[in-house]
Amino acid sequence: MRVSLLLYFFFSHCYALSPPGKAPMTKQSWKIFWDLQCPFAKKNWERFPEIKKRFADQFDFSVYLTSLAFHPQAFPGQCAAKLIENFKGTDARFKFIDACYANQERYTNKALGDARMSEIDSVFCDIAKEAGILDEKFNEDFFLANVHDWTEVVKPAYEEHKIAMGYGVFGTPKHVIEDELVLESESSWGPDEWANVVDRLKSQ
Repeated sequence: MRVSLLLYFFFSHCYALSPPGKAPMTKQSWKIFWDLQCPFAKKNWERFPEIKKRFADQFDFSVYLTSLAFHPQAFPGQCAAKLIENFKGTDARFKFIDACYANQERYTNKALGDARMSEIDSVFCDIAKEAGILDEKFNEDFFLANVHDWTEVVKPAYEEHKIAMGYGVFGTPKHVIEDELVLESESSWGPDEWANVVDRLKSQ
């Protein structure tokens, strides 16, 4: 009798939390593609927190890094982000991305010119250090020695780039909502402009 009552109260509580006929809402996917050297991607990065906040209950956001041919520092930066993600986690990756965009003027084509790869790596290492990402183990020497590791860093970064190509991303920033590339968008758009896009996609 006591067991039956316990089961009754347990299932009554479960159904009270999830009423019959009302399945939990499934979030849709929203993929964003950035190039760390792209000034337009930086504009979208500046608006991203408010966009994410506005649509957090509807969409799962994923940020992918890619590199455009005329931004030679973008791929080394992408590799640095992958290295940091591998050893420090996703939060550290986003912290590094934030720091890169905040310091983008330090690795533009004008700033670095025909710099050697080691010089480019040092710039990103300094950015990671100043952002508080490096530590006693994940230090400057470790960063510089592993940022071009083929298996752990470069190949996965290329795979991320191939995801962008698969969606037809040939510029940044680009947005893919529910696996559909949004063909026309502005990097400066905020939540209100994106609300119009979301409404249009829902009506299709």
